Amino acid sequence: MKRLVLPALFALAATGCMHSAAARIEPAEEAGKCELVQTLMRERVAQQLLTDLMADGHDGPSQVLVFVRRPEEAMLERLFVGGEPECGGPNYKVVQGITQDAVVFFLQPRGDGYIYDAQRAAPDELSLGGEAKGAVTKSNGVWVASSI
Repeated sequence: MKRLVLPALFALAATGCMHSAAARIEPAEEAGKCELVQTLMRERVAQQLLTDLMADGHDGPSQVLVFVRRPEEAMLERLFVGGEPECGGPNYKVVQGITQDAVVFFLQPRGDGYIYDAQRAAPDELSLGGEAKGAVTKSNGVWVASSI
């Protein structure tokens, strides 16, 4: 069963199954992560999810939540560490927890980048992601996305 409620994810975090990467991430890396998210948000699937949220009457910038899946270590962690990241665009804002329907990304490390799944999720219903929708890699210091 792929569907989990958000409280179940928090329960995993409390029992140690969901880890923070704070010890491995330098504060200077946060800006690079924003560039990664901005690249993802320009992709067709993310733009369609934002359009759907606005069509359903969501006001203001949509919330975006980003997780990194590490299946080989049985880990799920947030991409950003610490408080709310200063990352967003004209119609979205990256958050650490969602309070309304939002765009949720699941990244999985692959080579010099990630494969990703993007989906719409509600605060009380969050899945662990589905099939990969695309890939992002860093080329010459710039994130480049492609569909799968």
